[in-house]
Amino acid sequence: MKRISLLAVGFIFTAVFAVSAFAQTGAQPGAGKIGWIDTAAFQDEKEGIKRYITALKALDSEMATSRNELIGIQNKGKTLNDEYENMTKNPAVPVGQAALAAKQDEIQKLQLDFEYKKKQFDSKVQKRSAEVLGPIQSDIFKALQEWAKTKGYIAILDLAALANDNINAIVAFDRSADITKEFVTFYNLRPAPTATTAVPK
Repeated sequence: MKRISLLAVGFIFTAVFAVSAFAQTGAQPGAGKIGWIDTAAFQDEKEGIKRYITALKALDSEMATSRNELIGIQNKGKTLNDEYENMTKNPAVPVGQAALAAKQDEIQKLQLDFEYKKKQFDSKVQKRSAEVLGPIQSDIFKALQEWAKTKGYIAILDLAALANDNINAIVAFDRSADITKEFVTFYNLRPAPTATTAVPK
């Protein structure tokens, strides 16, 4: 499965929201069903939630210039490091200390520039993700709550959130309790909410 995500340098920014376990009003102890859902599958291009994928793609496109700038700085840093190593590798070709110091200084300045721009990028991604994805995530969560109640589920566990915390915490599960595809189909058939999703700038 191909999943959309914002790829940044050295990390993957994933908009994950936990679908918490909840008690159904009026449910008797032992009544109802417990299921699990994989919220990470919501961003699957073929089988995921269409409005969520569209918003992710728009956000990814919006961040492309800044992301590519960081990748360019990272690639330049690798080139400078390789050049520095080559300067110190061959004893037959002596290199002056001034030249080595200048190369080290160039690498250090580039690293500081990368760190500064990376912080700016992370902050921008976080802010725009809340604006663009937040309303859709809230609507999905609301729909899941309503859907689970009508289907008689007293609790739904988010497999993605559990695995993210500790994959070893999931020792066994019944695949027949996976409601991901059923819910995604249900949600994709729902009319879009009246609230307007923030448009990428």
